[in-house]
Amino acid sequence: MNVSKPWINRTIFVLSLLGIVMAVYVLQSFVRQAPIVCVSNGCEIVRKHPASYPFGIPVPAFGLVGYSILALSAFLKTLERGKKWQSTLTKIMLGVALFGVGFVSWFTYTEITIIKGICMWCAISAVNMVIIFALLMKEPKV
Repeated sequence: MNVSKPWINRTIFVLSLLGIVMAVYVLQSFVRQAPIVCVSNGCEIVRKHPASYPFGIPVPAFGLVGYSILALSAFLKTLERGKKWQSTLTKIMLGVALFGVGFVSWFTYTEITIIKGICMWCAISAVNMVIIFALLMKEPKV
């Protein structure tokens, strides 16, 4: 019988909380049209570019929703002991992380080719999402 590795779920939970904090910080900057603390001017170039608002939605809002679903699912996995519910939560997390990796890949490509600027926070978030996805792939299937 496969048993979920608790350290994987805990790590995903912590990384998701980190993602939420980053997304909230960058999103408030997008909404307020205020500068973002960054190591270069890339964050401002990205924040001001229309490509950073797909469907009129600021890019960090997508991250906030995704990381929130991941954090909530990881938290619920610690409470629920039933095999079926564990499996469902894992599938939800895997789906969100897969979408997240696709989204950050698309946006990184957009930053490089269209926007011509790299946001440090977006890059950190992209790496964070890839790590979460890799951890989910490592977790035994229930």
